[in-house]
Amino acid sequence: MKHLYLSLLLLCFINSIAQNDSIKHFIYNPYAGLQYKKNDFQWTTWAFAERLFSPNQLPAWRRARQGMEFQLPSYPFKINGNKYRSTLFYEVDFTDNNFFQDSKRFKIWENLFVTFQNANDPNKFRILFGENTSILSREDNLSSGNLPTINRSLILEQHGSTNSFGTQWGLQIQSQVSKKTFLQASMQDNRGSLNQDHPSFQFWNSLTVKITQSLINSNDKSAEKLNIGLAIDHTRNIKNKSFTLLSAINNENLGNTLATGNKLTFENNVDYTNKIGSHYYTVEYEAIYSNYSNQNLNVTGGYGQIQFQVFDSNKLGDLVPFIRYDLVALNNQIENATEEAIKLGLNYNLSYTNKLINFHIEYAHHKLNGSQTIITTSQNQFDEFRFGIRVNATRYLRF
Repeated sequence: MKHLYLSLLLLCFINSIAQNDSIKHFIYNPYAGLQYKKNDFQWTTWAFAERLFSPNQLPAWRRARQGMEFQLPSYPFKINGNKYRSTLFYEVDFTDNNFFQDSKRFKIWENLFVTFQNANDPNKFRILFGENTSILSREDNLSSGNLPTINRSLILEQHGSTNSFGTQWGLQIQSQVSKKTFLQASMQDNRGSLNQDHPSFQFWNSLTVKITQSLINSNDKSAEKLNIGLAIDHTRNIKNKSFTLLSAINNENLGNTLATGNKLTFENNVDYTNKIGSHYYTVEYEAIYSNYSNQNLNVTGGYGQIQFQVFDSNKLGDLVPFIRYDLVALNNQIENATEEAIKLGLNYNLSYTNKLINFHIEYAHHKLNGSQTIITTSQNQFDEFRFGIRVNATRYLRF
């Protein structure tokens, strides 16, 4: 329970700041966290914890994170009329490690990097170096406290089994090349993660480029948005790894096959947001294809999801049901396997909590087909159910 206590302690402190304007230089930003501002220096801190409960499963922490960002004063010079600054950023995750029992095992970094960025808007230009997440997927590189879906798609979770996604060490560059076009590039290597037993600080093993185009970005009155993303990634020298099929809710191991050598990945995602009356809705999908050279293993997968906001008010809270379809297919020219999952759920920001406390309920139905040398479970069809509670220092947003 220490994870929850830490988040609750920070929430209480933030609440006292928010109600006491006399505390000099401190403000509470519900979208960012507790902030200290003095002249051109800004310090921001946040935290959240999420506890999961499932039938026949012990309660588990999905995430319990705390982070800070230090925005240093901007440099006196300008480049093309723009001012720049450096920032220091870290985020730690106390989930699935023994930090509180054994402080020597300090393998908790989700993010730890320094930046050189546009002083007013880092989305316009930013270079960062250090420990950070992959840019390949639209979900991986968002602020971890505000994932747009309850958990990542199957294809993303399963790519993590081959060190292709997740926390990496290296260099990232992002730039807004036009009003509607956003470009990202990275040189990273998951083998260099600080969370590894023997970190390697080479960072040119994985090369990734991604472009995101905002086709529609209307004003707040219409709320209509349409974004499309395309990415390519090449990761070399993957050794002693398997591609593991996981269940959609509890991440149970359903089967695996070798996935080594050089990986070439293509990714595409689209998301559309609009309103029906005063009710927001989002339709989104993401598709990923990867090839692993040693086994000539082809992995194809993705998801499609619809979510709809039933109501959103301080008195009633914020209720959003969703339906989602996941597909993953493996083929190494000798064997094949397919996993399908249909997920239904409710996501609810509790009333009178400023969207800082969130409940969710999830149900998933699975179908498995394929070679028994890949699929190790005896169940071709099965169901999962889960309930979760999240306490957050920032508002939990979806639209």
